[in-house]
Parts: sequence; structure tokens; C-alpha cells
Amino acid sequence: MVGAASNDQSFQDSKDDMKMPVVLVTPLANGDLALKFGYPLPDGGCQKLEATFTKGAVAGQFSNPAMGQTDIRVAFTDYLNFAVLYLETRRGDTRNVWLQLYARAPELFPEGAQKLQLLGPQVGLNPSQGALLPKTDQCAGALAQ
Repeated sequence: MVGAASNDQSFQDSKDDMKMPVVLVTPLANGDLALKFGYPLPDGGCQKLEATFTKGAVAGQFSNPAMGQTDIRVAFTDYLNFAVLYLETRRGDTRNVWLQLYARAPELFPEGAQKLQLLGPQVGLNPSQGALLPKTDQCAGALAQ
């Protein structure tokens, strides 16, 4: 994940200190997606997390109720270099909107960043709510274990 934008307060509070996580996405035979995340921690460690995105009724739509993610959609992709995901999360009565920019390589793909910027206002986000995440090798190899 090379960039993200959200109105989530915890993201806003920490986005300036965040580094680029490693995410491995594996399509499953039933249409679901298995994801493994490696989030760089401030102390130099790496937090690992696994999740399954359950296939929705519409192609490209998923959910993950365990993480409060009620709507996950592939908003745009070129199928080669990048994808922009739209997510809605709910915690209690609080609804948050997210855009996340994924790339095959840990470099920013300009067309992907442009799509993220264009989609932001359409889902109620402004540029100050986003961040491009600095590259780090902190979690390199952590998900292979």
C-alpha cells in the first residue's frame, strides 16, 4: 500500500508517522481474497495481520465484518501496476470512508496517485486527509515466514 486517505480519526492522528506496509493478496478458489499485512511499527518491528475479504454480490465488491469493513470495492485498477480500493468501515455508530492505493512494487505509480486524488472528493475526502506512505524495508520478508 503506497498511499491512503480517510476521515478516520485514528488514521488522521497517525498518518504522518506511518510507513508503507507490505500487503500480499491471494485470490481464493471461491472468489474471496486472502490478505496478509505487514505494518511497520515505530520501534522497528513489524505487526503481521491476516484477513479474508469475502466476495460480495457484485464483481469487485468484498466485505470483512470481523474488521468492521462493510463495503470494500476495487474503485479503479489498470490490472498491471496499481489498484485503488474504496472501503467503508463501521465501529458502533461511526462510519468512515477510506481510499487505499496499492501497487505491485513499492514505488508510487503516478496514474494510481492521480486516480486516488480524483476519487477523493467524490467520496467526501479532501487532500489533507490523505498521505503517501514512505517506503521502508522494515517488513520485507516478514510475510514469507
